[in-house]
Amino acid sequence: MDDDKEYYYRRAEYELEMAQRTEVPEAVKAHYTLAGYYLDKVYNDEANAAAPSLP
Repeated sequence: MDDDKEYYYRRAEYELEMAQRTEVPEAVKAHYTLAGYYLDKVYNDEANAAAPSLP
């Protein structure tokens, strides 16, 4: 995993941890949303490479 992906993965884990710690529903949603964005940065390239191309 390159440095950028490693950073995004760590940030996603942090956001997930923060989502579990907070009790404010809006904050929980925000942390999960951010975690999703960071995970997309980690796995999006791999998902696009594995997806078949359409004619």
